[in-house]
Amino acid sequence: MKTINTLISVAMIASLTACVTPSQPAQQDVCDLEKQLTSCHYFGQQTPYNRKVSAVTSNHTTFPTAPIFGNKAMVVDTEQALSLSVGDKVSINILNGEEFSKDVEVDADGNIYLPYLPAIAAKGLTLKQLNQLINDLLIDENLMLAHAVRISILPISWAPIEITTSGAVFEPGQHMINKKLPIELKDDGSNYAGDQAIKRSVGAAVKSSGGVRPDADISAIKVIRDGQVFNMDLRGMLTGEKVPSMTLMAGDHVHVPSTHSFNDQLARPSQLTAPGIRVFMSNLTQPASSNSQSAVDREATRFPYGTRLLNGAIAANCVGGAQSTNASRYVILVTKNPLSNQIDIVERSIDGLIQSAWNDQSNPVLLPGDGLACYDSRVTNMREIARTVTELVVPTTLIGWL
Repeated sequence: MKTINTLISVAMIASLTACVTPSQPAQQDVCDLEKQLTSCHYFGQQTPYNRKVSAVTSNHTTFPTAPIFGNKAMVVDTEQALSLSVGDKVSINILNGEEFSKDVEVDADGNIYLPYLPAIAAKGLTLKQLNQLINDLLIDENLMLAHAVRISILPISWAPIEITTSGAVFEPGQHMINKKLPIELKDDGSNYAGDQAIKRSVGAAVKSSGGVRPDADISAIKVIRDGQVFNMDLRGMLTGEKVPSMTLMAGDHVHVPSTHSFNDQLARPSQLTAPGIRVFMSNLTQPASSNSQSAVDREATRFPYGTRLLNGAIAANCVGGAQSTNASRYVILVTKNPLSNQIDIVERSIDGLIQSAWNDQSNPVLLPGDGLACYDSRVTNMREIARTVTELVVPTTLIGWL
């Protein structure tokens, strides 16, 4: 009976030692920095992690040539900037023609309707163009004399619009911008016209797409409208310099080209990037027996954009404790490389991470959706194995005595 118990204990110890920590990768799986292997996705404790290493060059999207509106030409053509979209509201007043005057909204077909006049296709027109169109219509319909027409068109509100984005943003696709809260839609009784439409800007469109990635080229953002391309240099949003402004309309497409190079300076809160990120983490390190006791709750997993791996490990309660038993802990980072669109695994010892926190390749920036997992030191692992064996062997021995 004692021999059987001993064999069971030995077998359990052997199995537990294999399950405590993830198995180490084979030597050939570790990234070879000299060859710059793009197929390698596991970066060991001694291997610098450079997101450029596993980057793959994608096909560049080409666009027609267009005028550049950057630091040398700051003003975008207002005829393009203030075009009407579906849902926009304007107030049209005609001097000595009150019967034709009305507050109107651009309908789903892009039309507006004034009394005694046929449908007016207003979508895509500027206020100046709409003014001229109504002027000509009143004359053509013999409703007013040419020299007597005086029209005043005032914007009341700019509607939410759907735009599309692509390129080096975290969430490309279709997005609704300029959405207003119910309290913003409530009429405050003021008699005024005009709407700033600050949420129909290129920056708002980019931010609605999760913000630009660290490989974005924000000096050459492109706005495509009805076959026309406008280049926007928005570097001033990060440097504080003046930037060009352009009010978007429904159907516009915003493309953010990639530099195919990871730039850590773009990983910070700004008008073009996400203010914060959410990271998934697990810490079952002793003495805590669960993530709840480790203070890894919903708030602990939220960081300002630009937070690095060491700060994430501290938030996960992986750093600290008795130095002799806990100093050899290590953390695993699971991250998606935006350049290669592949998952990379980065392993770092806590001691090594602290000593080289200044090094970008040892202490990389965390990206949205990254995962962190902390693992115990060997001393802690052996203590847990001994505790488990004791919990199993003692009852077995007691049964044998009975």
